[in-house]
Amino acid sequence: MSTTEDHITFGICTGAPGGALAKALSGAGCDYYEPGVATGVMASSREEFDANLAKWAEGGLAPRSANLFLPGDLKVVGPDVNPVRVQAYMAEAIDRARALGIGRIVFGSGKAREVPDGFPMEDAYRQLKQAARWASEADEKAEDGIVICLEHLRHQETNIMNSLAEAGKIARELDMANVGLVVDIYHLIEEKEDFGVVQEVADKVAHVHVCGPDRHPPAKGDEERLASLFEKLAAIGYKGRISIEANFGDVEAEAPAALAAVRHAAEVAGLAR
Repeated sequence: MSTTEDHITFGICTGAPGGALAKALSGAGCDYYEPGVATGVMASSREEFDANLAKWAEGGLAPRSANLFLPGDLKVVGPDVNPVRVQAYMAEAIDRARALGIGRIVFGSGKAREVPDGFPMEDAYRQLKQAARWASEADEKAEDGIVICLEHLRHQETNIMNSLAEAGKIARELDMANVGLVVDIYHLIEEKEDFGVVQEVADKVAHVHVCGPDRHPPAKGDEERLASLFEKLAAIGYKGRISIEANFGDVEAEAPAALAAVRHAAEVAGLAR
């Protein structure tokens, strides 16, 4: 999938960091941050959101991607899907994301897409693809707008679309210009999926998530493993965002080493210079 970027940028998944933390993260080499949609972008009324718009870029660090697209109770799979509610939420979420300058929304949302026991899987896949269509169609500027990035999640988090290969198949079946994929190293490893799958879905790759083992922040010892994935991304000519999605104990203290490890691995792999 073509991207609007011409080089690799690095970010951290976190809520709006505010002035001091934003400056600290920028100083550590962070180019942007990645908030949650359900937990952040959509967490207030529209009036409050509009009134506080400037706070999202305090300290000079702005959001350029977002994750956690749907709240767990907004079902897109199963017998309880409410199309009107889902489409209204998506339209508002994407409108807010556009106002923030967000270019990628990660569609993981494991609980929202969980297939209930006994529900036909064929119907579940049909519903999941319909939800992706709704998300795509909610962006009126789809030709140059936000890319909805389908996320392969490990089976502990959901029971549908657990591999990158499967997510790629769905993205190709949808064949929509603003529906792509996020490549997540954690889920690839957890599902024992070979990194070579990146080359099989190359035309749909639009975003990347990385971390250390067990979602720890990346460290120097993780560079070889990260570089192995980055080599595959370099081979497909990926140019775009790489977000660290990790469980930080103290993001300000831990971010410099994490960002340094990811950047160095990208340089070694020939992905970034």
